[in-house]
Amino acid sequence: MSCAPIGCTNRWLVAAAATLAPVPDPNNRRPPGLVIAAAGSLLVGIALIALAAASLSVGHGSFSGGVGIALIIYGLAMAGGAVALWKGSIFGRGPVVAMALLNLVAGYTFTESAPWVWLIVAVSAATVVATALPGTSRALHLRRVSSDDEPPRKADQGT
Repeated sequence: MSCAPIGCTNRWLVAAAATLAPVPDPNNRRPPGLVIAAAGSLLVGIALIALAAASLSVGHGSFSGGVGIALIIYGLAMAGGAVALWKGSIFGRGPVVAMALLNLVAGYTFTESAPWVWLIVAVSAATVVATALPGTSRALHLRRVSSDDEPPRKADQGT
């Protein structure tokens, strides 16, 4: 590796930085459950941000502004959880499941007055199920503890 293009003086530092850079593995594919969960969370997050923009554009004073800002923050949190899940972070799973369950329940209460909300309910339900799939758990490096994983027991010493 050459240092000439960037004008560095410490070749060891450049070599160390190059070896620490993540290299994508073409054989490491995301399972369908992870893709569905991340996409569902991102889609609902984008929908909430669009709803926030609509709320802010109505102009009913500070109430619309407060609702709009809350929806923007909530939508960005959903999108952030989707990105974390997409990157394979276990810390993205909890927020995605919690917010999808909240969207599922809250959306269901609006389905009678706004039938289009069934779409949000369906996407939220698919997101919850997809995050709970075994393939998603494996991709996030979660293991089930079985009796084979336990250390061997010592025999009783005094008898």
